[in-house]
Amino acid sequence: MNIKYFSFLILFFFSTSLFSITGEEILRKVDSNLNFKTAIMTMRMEIHLPNQPVRVKRLKSWTEGSKNSYVEFLNKEDKHTRYLKIAKQMWVYDAEENNTFLISGHLLKQGMMGSDISYEDALESDEIYEKYNIELAGEEKYNDRECYVIVLTAKVKEVNYFKRKMWVDKEYFVPLKEERYAISDKLLKVFESSDIKFYKSRAYPTRSVVSDKLKTDTKTILVIEEANFDVEIPKSYFTRRHLER
Repeated sequence: MNIKYFSFLILFFFSTSLFSITGEEILRKVDSNLNFKTAIMTMRMEIHLPNQPVRVKRLKSWTEGSKNSYVEFLNKEDKHTRYLKIAKQMWVYDAEENNTFLISGHLLKQGMMGSDISYEDALESDEIYEKYNIELAGEEKYNDRECYVIVLTAKVKEVNYFKRKMWVDKEYFVPLKEERYAISDKLLKVFESSDIKFYKSRAYPTRSVVSDKLKTDTKTILVIEEANFDVEIPKSYFTRRHLER
């Protein structure tokens, strides 16, 4: 056999083996694992700010797919605050002031309850396939876990982050880390997930850390204390009437 032809066959074999799965297929598997019809979760939020005591908040959320979500805060200081997300709109209700307002404009870039999670982050929908080019950039270890490295580059202007880089666990198809960049390639935020638990066949991270890289020495830790998936939630939860009751 011709040596050059033999070398070509080897290269072809390894290249097709390496890219036997595409970046989009990996993200579809992530969606299949993490997405749910409904979920009710109780969570703890820890907000770390420089030279300040850690702010601890507890909240309960009722969620329907990626479109609708209702949140109540359980800790005494914030018990009067509720959020309602319907598609790409979010309202906040203050029971003490009996006031509801739609979060829009420059307020979308602010952190929820002073955290590193912006309202824009919370309103992100599942349009990733329409808005980004998706590339499988390789494989790396992250926290001793074998991961696919996925790079997303915006193909439309209407995105919060121009580029996103993800490390996706090869076994569980859970994103363990994600870096989000501006068009200038400046790192804006880092999302890290860990403490994977199993809910039937679903592998789900129960601890997330968000760091806003435009700030100094800040991070927000979100811990899921209890989660129930695919349970019945009354449609009335996702209405202004329920928010303002």
